[in-house]
Amino acid sequence: MAGNANEARSRWKLRGCGCRIRAIGFDLGDTLICYADTPLSWSSLYSEALSCVAAACEANPRAEDVHRAQEILASYNTRLTPRSHEVAASTVLGEILVAWRVDPDVQLHAAIEAFFAFFQRRIAPSEVAVSVLSGLRARGMPIGILTDVPYGMPRRFVENDLSTAGITEFVDVLLTSHDVGMRKPDPAGYIALASQLGVPAEELLYVGNEEKDIAGAKAAGVQSALLMSNGTSCPVWGQTVTLASLDQLLAISD
Repeated sequence: MAGNANEARSRWKLRGCGCRIRAIGFDLGDTLICYADTPLSWSSLYSEALSCVAAACEANPRAEDVHRAQEILASYNTRLTPRSHEVAASTVLGEILVAWRVDPDVQLHAAIEAFFAFFQRRIAPSEVAVSVLSGLRARGMPIGILTDVPYGMPRRFVENDLSTAGITEFVDVLLTSHDVGMRKPDPAGYIALASQLGVPAEELLYVGNEEKDIAGAKAAGVQSALLMSNGTSCPVWGQTVTLASLDQLLAISD
């Protein structure tokens, strides 16, 4: 694979701007995979998820305990309260267990497993993503993922998502905000991704669907591709290129 990658790196240029690209990085949620019936903010699903946690921990929280747990989750919900640093799942779920008068030393693992497993049931694999990643792999293009995780979700759950979506074999480097310690748009994750893919930041193209994806890439000196949602107008966030669909990525190089 190394020989093919070097050949691809010497010739891949973005059409229209001439930027030389030697590796491609992706956001994960709503870029490579989708979560069926799951909003960007999980707040509407707190009650059901917490019921799973309570059952797994053999806890019987009162109504006010559940309300307090929802407040704790909201305080760590970056859609409601943005932050640049990442937290650990043990911190978030540990606070909830303490509020429920449950010993975290005994039940923390069960709580973490139950909480995140609830949301993993909603993954919707994308045939387009598999096709695009397969096409990039055929060209010898190194592929990485940089993704922000919710509530400090452990890496193993992201790896499970990749497996369920059928894209593990195409990914050379996986970095989560928990791995990096910072969330997008902080440039740290992009710089780390370029380094682990073995390319200068300016020769990495990062594909994402949100403003923070583009802003972080720009701050890190990384080229960016904005993936548009169906039927939306094109915002100008400083992206290098704009993609109407993910499969267009295979057609924008010279």
